[in-house]
Amino acid sequence: MFKQEKLEKSILKKLEKYPKAKSIFKKMIKDKELNDLLELANLVSITRLNFNDHGKTHVLIVIDSGLKLLKLLNYETNLKKEKQGTLEDSIIAIIMGAYMHDLGMCLNRNNHELFGIILAKPIMERILKNHKNKHKIIATAMEGILCHMANYKPTSIEAGLISVADGTDMTAGRARIAHTFERRKGKIHTYSAMSVLNVKIKKGEKKPILIEILMRNPAGIFQIEEIMLPKISNSGLSNKIEVKAIIKDTKEELKIL
Repeated sequence: MFKQEKLEKSILKKLEKYPKAKSIFKKMIKDKELNDLLELANLVSITRLNFNDHGKTHVLIVIDSGLKLLKLLNYETNLKKEKQGTLEDSIIAIIMGAYMHDLGMCLNRNNHELFGIILAKPIMERILKNHKNKHKIIATAMEGILCHMANYKPTSIEAGLISVADGTDMTAGRARIAHTFERRKGKIHTYSAMSVLNVKIKKGEKKPILIEILMRNPAGIFQIEEIMLPKISNSGLSNKIEVKAIIKDTKEELKIL
């Protein structure tokens, strides 16, 4: 709970200049239907499937990372650029899509992005009830949900950012629940995931964004190549992102992208 509170404060601080987005975020973190579904999605993932965290901590990390990425891209978005909405509309689409991207896990892991847009749409419509540009915001947020697994290619920066932000949540492999790691011992996914100590999103030297991953040992490379890179490659933003891995003990730096 402490981590969730810390993340909520970090997100609220980033939304300080965007009162509508801030208000919508506050509504989401208190919405019973949304959070009940998210809790069930996490139970399905962890308890039934022995998988990793798909709950509230994960989605808050994705929102926080998405806002960091957006800032490093100098707040460039499609809704704003194409005069389909404001920057704040884009921010709302990002935080809503990121918050709801794994809702479909409460139904099934397979095609959960497709189930997710079905579950998310009425919730978004309810939360955005009085917003004049709600239809375009919802469509953009739903694109983020649809594309976050890299099975569909996004056309908007907003959706691409959600996918990349999702891929950056690798610290301790999202195996934040101790018994999950115990039940998955012996699998390369687990050892690779537990190797990742920290992920930092920073200003890049040659590109706008640098994603820097600190690892205990080279096993973490599997996590980067299997989880993060496909999402970056599919996002439409790979030309704006550098990825670097650092091995903690040897201080060796590996340029990944």
